[in-house]
Amino acid sequence: MKRLQIKKKDIFEYRDIDLKDVNYIDLWQRTKHANSKLAYHTTEGSYQDLETLTAAAEAYKDQGFVLVGRTALVQESRIENVKAIENNGSLITFKDGTELYVMKQI
Repeated sequence: MKRLQIKKKDIFEYRDIDLKDVNYIDLWQRTKHANSKLAYHTTEGSYQDLETLTAAAEAYKDQGFVLVGRTALVQESRIENVKAIENNGSLITFKDGTELYVMKQI
């Protein structure tokens, strides 16, 4: 995978990512007008791949990933806490302190 290019001048860095190190996967866009891509978020940084979220959910279901709504693929074993926000989704906190807001009530 390659590291997310947040700014145009960022250097592309390619790296093998072990799915065990991924907190969550979501859709990411560098700009409003860019195509969205899957972003794999780890403690070490965020990386991108070219698959769709649905395809990734199918491919990674046996490795502990669960599709949460239509916006994120979460690795259940890395979740520390889930807090439902009344009528407004949920806040997922991972063991490394990373937080992810999702529109779905969990």
